[in-house]
Amino acid sequence: MKSPGVVLGVALCAAALTIAPAHAWQVSPEDHAAHHPAAQAGRAAPTPQPTSDAKLDELVAKMNAAQGQAKVDAMAELLTTLVKQHQRMHGTMGQMMSKMKDGAAAK
Repeated sequence: MKSPGVVLGVALCAAALTIAPAHAWQVSPEDHAAHHPAAQAGRAAPTPQPTSDAKLDELVAKMNAAQGQAKVDAMAELLTTLVKQHQRMHGTMGQMMSKMKDGAAAK
């Protein structure tokens, strides 16, 4: 059996970590770029996503305005678009993870 002091110490540490503001542990993108200037120089700028958001907004509006079979068709179009975006996102994440894994193995 563990001593009450150890249990209390672990509980206090867990409480302190939970209460601490999460933003205090985060690094701004500017600070991160300053820390890794060579890695940031060769990296392409992230692709903005407002066009995909606008497309989803358009499909949702179309779905909400439709009735009957047209609504079912609009729902299918929206769902198909969401699935394709999700698959594309996972593909991109997989590529990034592979590059990170390869980079870590090279060190």
